[in-house]
Order: sequence, then structure tokens, then C-alpha cells
Amino acid sequence: MNRFRTTAVAFVSTLALGSFALSAAPAAFADKPAPCATQQAHVDKATAKLADLTAKFAAHPTHKNLKAKKAQVKRVAHATARLDSCLAAQAS
Repeated sequence: MNRFRTTAVAFVSTLALGSFALSAAPAAFADKPAPCATQQAHVDKATAKLADLTAKFAAHPTHKNLKAKKAQVKRVAHATARLDSCLAAQAS
């Protein structure tokens, strides 16, 4: 029984490592993302958060919500500036 168990463990571990290697191979050859995809994702996320905070401030206008909204407006502005500079660098 011990020999059977050792063989089974060796077979299962070989199968697991083989499937792991096969799943990692396509990732190595994957296409590169768009040049400014990260910056665009940051702008989209910041804009969505700003929309949520605007709705929250409209429902419950408190000083804390106002400060959070003002900070998010600055984050959106900075993210948009980074995206614009990335797009400008791609154009030239």
C-alpha cells in the first residue's frame, strides 16, 4: 500500500506542476496592454468614485462628505493630467 501511495502522490504532483506550467505559458506570450490603459483605468475609477460621492453628498450634505468630494475632485484632476500626458507622449 505504501508503494501505491508514493506512486499516486508522484503522479498527482507531476500532473499539478504540468498544468501549472501550461497555464503560465500563455501569459508569457500575451499581448501587451494599450500604452495608456493603466491611466485610463485610474481616471475611470476616480470618476466613478466621484459620482458616488456626489450622490452621497446630495443625499447627506455633511462637512465630512464635502471634504471627501473635494479630495476626489483633485484625484480626478491629477489622474486626468497623467492620462493627458501619457496620450501626448504617445502622439509624439
